[in-house]
Amino acid sequence: KIMSTKIEIKLRKSEERQWKKLEDDGLQDKVKQFNPQGSDPTVSKYPTSSHYTRNWDKLVSDIKQEEKDEKLDGDAALNQLFQKIYADAGEDTKKAMMKSFYESGGTVLSTNWNEVGKEKVDVKPPDGMEYKKWEV
Repeated sequence: KIMSTKIEIKLRKSEERQWKKLEDDGLQDKVKQFNPQGSDPTVSKYPTSSHYTRNWDKLVSDIKQEEKDEKLDGDAALNQLFQKIYADAGEDTKKAMMKSFYESGGTVLSTNWNEVGKEKVDVKPPDGMEYKKWEV
């Protein structure tokens, strides 16, 4: 029962015996652990109204494996490479990548914080291109 000042919960004893006191004396040897029979503790069960069950953890791991094994071409492969470098990098490398990319307008990407941290990163357009600064 839920009341404004308290909550009452009725529980059933696991063994039919008389308790001498309500509080435990601190001996953990007598405590029995509840282990539900027939359930696998490694598999998560999610509530569902479906007639069949799915192992969502397995589905997630399968999708991650497919993404890892996927072979990309061109810009997508280059973008994936930079994402992997950034994800696996340390704090200094991440700072260097962010600063160099931001200050150069996306034309330079450096992982060396000792070099990038000292001074502003200049814009270096690709070969055959020139940089134009647009004023708003």
